[in-house]
Amino acid sequence: MLSMYTHVEQKNWDTVLPFVTFAYNSAKQNSTGFSPFFLIYGRNITTPLDVILPHNNDQDHDDSYVQQLITRSEESRQLAKIHIKDAQALDKRRYDARHRSVSYEIGDLVWVYTPIRKVGLSEKLLRRYFGPYRITRQMSEETYKVESMETDKKRRKLKDVVHALRIKPYYEPKKQLGEELRVVVSRRPVTRSQTRRQRDAVL
Repeated sequence: MLSMYTHVEQKNWDTVLPFVTFAYNSAKQNSTGFSPFFLIYGRNITTPLDVILPHNNDQDHDDSYVQQLITRSEESRQLAKIHIKDAQALDKRRYDARHRSVSYEIGDLVWVYTPIRKVGLSEKLLRRYFGPYRITRQMSEETYKVESMETDKKRRKLKDVVHALRIKPYYEPKKQLGEELRVVVSRRPVTRSQTRRQRDAVL
């Protein structure tokens, strides 16, 4: 949410932070069904419009109203727990519907998802997968131990345990690009005479 209101230079984030925080705390969350402010205080947040318009302040000092806030906040937190479990179950069903289990064998070469950041460079244009890595051991059904295929003897090979979601099969970039180029080159343009012969054959 904060990135939507931050300038390209990212120098005004501290200025808009209080407004974004206010909007987040007062907004109703889909997972809980309540706003964060309501879950803590048992009432909706007071907006600038509520301060401008006349309203009754007597109930703010009434003991029954305070007890009502305590009861309401506790009930809302219990309901929020139920809503969160329902939201988690829904997310799981959506994930399971799209997920396809993938298994790797020891010795397979893979790419490993490793997000990085560099000052002055757009994060969206940076590489996300690095490799090749060789799978050396399967730690569990979803995790693998990998080792980098570093050829420089002066540099130490990187070893890590990664989840299957961070892995995808490795393909030689040059070889893959060469196959795509051969397919493109093999597709010769159809001449006018060939088109005429095909039309006459149909007739």
